[in-house]
Amino acid sequence: MESPKVGIVIKENPLYDNSDSASSKSKKEAHFDVMSVMMADITTEAAMAEMKRKINFLMKVVEERDHEITALREQMRTRETAESSQTPIVKATDKGKNVVQENQPQQQSVSVASLSVQQLQDMIANSIRA
Repeated sequence: MESPKVGIVIKENPLYDNSDSASSKSKKEAHFDVMSVMMADITTEAAMAEMKRKINFLMKVVEERDHEITALREQMRTRETAESSQTPIVKATDKGKNVVQENQPQQQSVSVASLSVQQLQDMIANSIRA
């Protein structure tokens, strides 16, 4: 009996003496063994396919997280560059007091620069774990 999926071939051996009843198996038992091997192989193939699918998914997630991290780093660099290039403007008030005002674009969203380094590290670590 042959199984093309398994790669294990079980054939009757003409040199084998079937008269020894203690060591011989019935055809039903032999068929059951072959079916067990086939099922084990199918189960292994299914498990391997599932593992491959999960690995591909995780690789995709890691790649997306890498892009997010790169974008966050670029935002931080841009913000740091903008902050370091700002020059204070001194304005006189009605009462003669000087008020320092920085040239800043209005913030329309939460800035990455407003987060602490620890918060950013935690965000990155959590996004990698997720």
